[in-house]
Amino acid sequence: MTVDVLSEEVILRRSEELAALQAYYDDALLPSLIPPSSSEDNRHQATIALEGPWFIQLGNLSLFGLGIPTLEIRLPSSYPFGNECPTPIIHNVMMNPQIKEELLQELQDMYDMELDVGIMWGERCREEISILEETYTTQQQIQQQDDDHRTALKAANDDDNDQEVQTFIPPTTRYNQPIRNFPTCVINNPKYQREILHTPPFHPPKSGAAENMIAHVCEVTCMEHVHWALAELLFNDKKVAKATHNMFAYRFHGDDSTLVHDNDDDGEKGSGTKLASLLELSGAENVLVVVSRWYGGQLLGPARFKWIAGVARTGLVQGGFINGD
Repeated sequence: MTVDVLSEEVILRRSEELAALQAYYDDALLPSLIPPSSSEDNRHQATIALEGPWFIQLGNLSLFGLGIPTLEIRLPSSYPFGNECPTPIIHNVMMNPQIKEELLQELQDMYDMELDVGIMWGERCREEISILEETYTTQQQIQQQDDDHRTALKAANDDDNDQEVQTFIPPTTRYNQPIRNFPTCVINNPKYQREILHTPPFHPPKSGAAENMIAHVCEVTCMEHVHWALAELLFNDKKVAKATHNMFAYRFHGDDSTLVHDNDDDGEKGSGTKLASLLELSGAENVLVVVSRWYGGQLLGPARFKWIAGVARTGLVQGGFINGD
């Protein structure tokens, strides 16, 4: 039924629901979108109108500098009787428009004349807001860690400049890439310059759209060559510098014919070992191979090591360091 004045039956049902809401949400149930003063007197004087709208705070955190997320429930005069559903409105939330629209539609789909919507809607919204709060808090923590990381590294870099080294700082800490220091006397010396071969980008099957791998290969016969080549890639190739991982391995004979070899997974645990095994099993010598990977958002599992080794092998063949057979 639709009437302009609340009937006795409507008043009774709403009074019962409002009492339940007040008992359940206490101070989180508000008379308006603007909360009353926190003083006890004002709290007791604030009354919730039976006619609505009703306001339920959905959390304790002000997200993105906005007010506390709040659910507004606008009541048709026939509520809780009749087929006309109350109107839910969510305030003070920066939510993906599609997700927000789907949530509001879900609330309306939950409407049943036999059920009071207040607590039912409030708890469903609180579930969604709690996810946003956790995500927001995590992002803030990551941002703070990055800020602290950069502040510390800037101080370290200032010290490094006094010691004549150049420091590469990864663009983010989330992929566990290490900080790398390169002696300026090496990377600025033309006699250590190398010619680096780059393979075409490889997009692994069943990977994310942005997933790519590229191998970089060059001849090396001393550690100065290795340092120069790595610095050249990290400091002078912006795309490589922003790669999710730049794993590498090298293998060469030193002046005394001693075999010098090592590897680094650059945060992609196990990948450096795979590259080192490839160099050893293929008999490649006097070579540095670097594989840059740009993560595309789709986990590849153990298959990623096969693709990393495959891209590296392509580079070694193209550079003439191993036989392509």
